[in-house]
Amino acid sequence: MKTWTPDEVDPEFELTPMIDVVFLLIAFFMTLISFISAELIDLELPEAEQASIPEEPGERQYISIDAAGNVYLGATPVSYEDLPAYLAQMRSEIPGIKVFLRADTVVQHRHVNRVMGACAEAGIFNLIFASAKD
Repeated sequence: MKTWTPDEVDPEFELTPMIDVVFLLIAFFMTLISFISAELIDLELPEAEQASIPEEPGERQYISIDAAGNVYLGATPVSYEDLPAYLAQMRSEIPGIKVFLRADTVVQHRHVNRVMGACAEAGIFNLIFASAKD
């Protein structure tokens, strides 16, 4: 019995689906980057010649202090009194949370001390400071 066989077709590699996937990946990463950069307020960071980036940053909560001494968790303004409660709640959700403290160059050190005290009160002792490299 004779069976049906399809005509020999020269197989071609279709680039259209691959281009679509690459375009979607680019769009996804561009959107992700815009959300990440939107979480930080604009500060003038102090310069440090010996600044280095940690090899394993881990889960870090960004805390920023602007020139007027206002505190922000990410981009959300928070009072100094409420900061320990927010940090304790975050620590309960993410046990190994770390803090990345960003302070403006002209901010008074007492504001930085208050944030460090709030971190200690919440039980967060892994803290690094942001700086700009020359």
